[in-house]
Amino acid sequence: MEKTPKVEFKEEHIPWAKSIREVIFGINDGLVSTLSFLAGVSGAVMDSRIILIAAFAEMFAGAASMFCGEYLSVKSQREYFESEIEREKREVETVPELEREEIRDIYRKKGFNKEEVEMIVRRLTSNKKLWVKSMMEDELKLFPEKFDKPLKNGTYIGISFIAGAFVPIFPFIFLTSWNALICSIVLSIMALFVVGIAKAKITNTSWLKSGFELTIFAMCATVICYFIGKLFSYYLM
Repeated sequence: MEKTPKVEFKEEHIPWAKSIREVIFGINDGLVSTLSFLAGVSGAVMDSRIILIAAFAEMFAGAASMFCGEYLSVKSQREYFESEIEREKREVETVPELEREEIRDIYRKKGFNKEEVEMIVRRLTSNKKLWVKSMMEDELKLFPEKFDKPLKNGTYIGISFIAGAFVPIFPFIFLTSWNALICSIVLSIMALFVVGIAKAKITNTSWLKSGFELTIFAMCATVICYFIGKLFSYYLM
C-alpha cells in the first residue's frame, strides 16, 4: 500500500501587515491631499517659493492632524472597551441571574439544546474573568486584540503622511511652478501605483486594479483642485 505523500504547509504572515491600514492610509492621504493642494495653489499662484512654503506648511499640518485624529480615535475605542468591561463586571456582581439568562439566550440562538446551554452557562459563570470575557465577546462583539496602541497607530499614520506628502513636494524644490507640477504629477502617479501594488500584495487582491484605483482617484482630485485654484485666482486676484 502506497503511503500518501506528506504535504507541508507553511503559513506566511507579514509582521507589519496589521499596521497596513495606517501605512496605506497615511501615504495615500499624504500623496493625494498634497498633490491636490499643490495643483490648486499652482492654479492660483505662479511663485514657486510661495507654493513650496505653503506645501511644507500643509504637509506638517496634515501629518499633525492625522496623528491626533488616529491617536484620539484609537484611545477612544480603548476607553469605550474598558468602560464596557467595568459595566459588565458590575452587572455580573449585581444582577448575575440576568447575565446568566443573557448567556442562555445567546447560545440558544446559536443552536445549542437545553442541556448544552446549561452546561455552557455553568462553565462560563464558574469563573468571573471568563464570564465577563464571554459577555464582552458574545454579547457586545468587542475583542481586546482589535484595539492597538494609540501612540503607535498615530505615529505610523503621521510618518506615513509625511512620506507620501514629500513625493509631490520634491520637484518644487528645484523646478519652477508649471514644470514642478508636471514632474510632481508624474512622480505621484508612480508612487501611488507602487503603494497600490504593495496594498494588493498584503490584501491578496489584483495589483493592477489596486494600482489604478489609487492613481485614478488621485488624478481626479488633482484636476478638480487645479481648476478650482484657477477659478479662485480669476475672481479674487
